[in-house]
Amino acid sequence: MRSRMYQAGWKILDWFFPPTCAGCGRWGKRYCEDCLAKTKLITNPICKICGDLLEDESRDLCFRCQNNDMAYAAVRSWAQFAEPLQSAIHQLKYRRDIGLAGNFAKHLSELLTNIGWSIDLITAIPLGQTRQKERGYNQAALLAKPISWETGIEFQPGAVIRCRNTLKQTGLSSQERQENMSGAFQGHRSVVFNKSILLVDDVITTGATMNACAQALIDSGARKVYGVTLARSAHL
Repeated sequence: MRSRMYQAGWKILDWFFPPTCAGCGRWGKRYCEDCLAKTKLITNPICKICGDLLEDESRDLCFRCQNNDMAYAAVRSWAQFAEPLQSAIHQLKYRRDIGLAGNFAKHLSELLTNIGWSIDLITAIPLGQTRQKERGYNQAALLAKPISWETGIEFQPGAVIRCRNTLKQTGLSSQERQENMSGAFQGHRSVVFNKSILLVDDVITTGATMNACAQALIDSGARKVYGVTLARSAHL
């Protein structure tokens, strides 16, 4: 019911104020059919843990997951971080085109249904206080809320917090990203204890942020942590 009301509200708003496509700029849709057709969806073969694309179909794990223990059980992404989706994510993230979140959350909800993970609680990777104030919203939370409404799984924005500000990950090496995110998050034990948690984010690159956030949840008593992102960027 809540999901239908949310979608209906945006449809009414779009009727009075028709949007332009965040991928190509065409009038009439937030993300048009042509851009959806051009979106590079992620399909097998992928790493069974981090969800990264694999060149060798005979392998189950990527090199990174073969050589590192991940705090999360598995991560999956809807599509590659490439045009036209890349432009659309920038619209959502930096240009306040928040109506896009509902559009993309439907695809993530379908992805989760097909995967079939057992999830008790959904939360979003939190922004630091400075970026939250600058932007006015957390794009990951905008994706997570409609997913919660679509799936009927509880959304808890306070399940994990960012306990210190970090550098922007853009431009950092894989090792620098891990060091930047180490100890940056803290789970809410009374909320996450003995629960299977789904972490939602917009883009994953090396997985350093997702892993650090998952580790904080595990340290706070979560039974298992999964992750889902709208897009996956080519890692460093």
